Amino acid sequence: MSRAPFMSQGKLELHSSVDDDGFVALVCPDTYSGYISDDWTLEQILARFTEQMNAGALFTAYPGPNLANASLRISDTPSKVAAQREASGLVRVGSGGLWLTDYTQLTMAAQFSDEAPQVDRHVRLPALPGIYRVTLRQFASSYDDELKLVVELIIEPMEIGQSYPKLEAVPWFE
Repeated sequence: MSRAPFMSQGKLELHSSVDDDGFVALVCPDTYSGYISDDWTLEQILARFTEQMNAGALFTAYPGPNLANASLRISDTPSKVAAQREASGLVRVGSGGLWLTDYTQLTMAAQFSDEAPQVDRHVRLPALPGIYRVTLRQFASSYDDELKLVVELIIEPMEIGQSYPKLEAVPWFE
């Protein structure tokens, strides 16, 4: 089977962090539809996240507040370290690219239909248009674990014709 292209040059190896709220989120701005209302509820936004993940416009998972601002490795190749847990989904990247964002930006999009994302709150990843499998791998439960590799986000082109099961909820949000 052939695979969609990923980057225009070389291997992907970036470093960022889990957001201030304990989320890791990737968004495809070409297709993401986040607006709910100016007084959305947590239940509504979690349902919107799940809907958008199943549409391939978003991937988000919640390592939790004990890992807020923890180091995040972003790569196209998983490390050899065994993860405590993993969550996967797919994203359909268009010409607008694939962006690492945060929970605050997603809530702003939920509340204001005309709110443009703040560019300084996003990191554009070097993904070409295509369908990608995204896997978040968590190695630590909190900062107390004192591990060098805490969380990693693996982004791999999906095989053409390969399908992926629908998500029922935001991974790890309990």
